[in-house]
Amino acid sequence: MNKKAWVMKFKKYAVLAGVNEPKKSCHGVRKARAEVAAYADCPESQMMAMFGWTDPKMPAHYIAQANREKLGVSGMDKIIAFDQGHSLGDFIPLPAENNGVTRGANKVVTLRSNIEKKTQ
Repeated sequence: MNKKAWVMKFKKYAVLAGVNEPKKSCHGVRKARAEVAAYADCPESQMMAMFGWTDPKMPAHYIAQANREKLGVSGMDKIIAFDQGHSLGDFIPLPAENNGVTRGANKVVTLRSNIEKKTQ
């Protein structure tokens, strides 16, 4: 189905569904489905067939966007797993100034320069 035929069919069913607002179009629906297809690891050729594209630039755009987000999420997962198995103190020794604590049960770490400010 070409783009114009798809648009006409979308408008027909939008009117039947009672969603016939002037600023509504099928572009948002196509974009949303293209994003889902990219996240579902559909290849460029399959996305081109599904959405009627003749140029591989559009599916490449959605696939790159999905890959960036997937890489970001998996990178954060690795950081979380690493943090759970290690302490920051294992890598960066705390300065001696951080050994001072405030009075009380919560044992908040504070710098010596801040102790005087807290007691005033």
